[in-house]
Amino acid sequence: MNKELTFKVKNYLLDLIFPKYCLGCGREGDWLCPTCLKKIVFVKSQTCPGCGRLSQDGKFCPRCLKPHGLRGIVVACYFEEGPIRELIHNFKYNHILELGNFLGKILAETLKENFNLKENILIVPVPLYWLRENQRGYNQAEILAREVSKILQLPFGKILLKKRGTKRQVDLKGRERRSNLKKVFQIKSKIDLTRKTVILVDDITTTGTTLQECAKILRQAGAKRVWGLVVARG
Repeated sequence: MNKELTFKVKNYLLDLIFPKYCLGCGREGDWLCPTCLKKIVFVKSQTCPGCGRLSQDGKFCPRCLKPHGLRGIVVACYFEEGPIRELIHNFKYNHILELGNFLGKILAETLKENFNLKENILIVPVPLYWLRENQRGYNQAEILAREVSKILQLPFGKILLKKRGTKRQVDLKGRERRSNLKKVFQIKSKIDLTRKTVILVDDITTTGTTLQECAKILRQAGAKRVWGLVVARG
């Protein structure tokens, strides 16, 4: 029995034992039924991550752009509308890893629509602290980044390391967020980032602090530009 057939048989048996239910409406059949799929609201006009004004490709406007930081953040979907919130939550916390393929495809399409893929691009996931990753069993950002890399045939690099555990950013505000992540990231392996445009991939961003801190390290290591790419902004 070949691998593809084995995979299909395994999934068929798992579906018999543990049937899938739509995360949007609860209908049996798949993680997202055709009706709820249509309810996903995609971002058609990107905005400045700082002030929220319309901005081409999600660039920071001149007022919000920080030296040696992110050039911008490309956002795929609206978090508060449709089933995206449920998809991200179940992918991240309930171990439904199949959703990583679906969300990765959304990210790949969004990047393709908003970015010049002819640049010297490197796809990089936002890292988790090793203890958190071991407890969860995976880094959701890495799964998404690998999917984007595979679909668009762009180089992938797991080059960032989170040196220590931190409090959840969602529980903090303003200055606390920046202090929580200060000097927590570093380059994991030696790599020449000269002339490279790094696409930092994560599932969700709120204030952009995590992406900004990662971008600082990457720029210090020689990256020409650093952009964020996320499924949604919470």
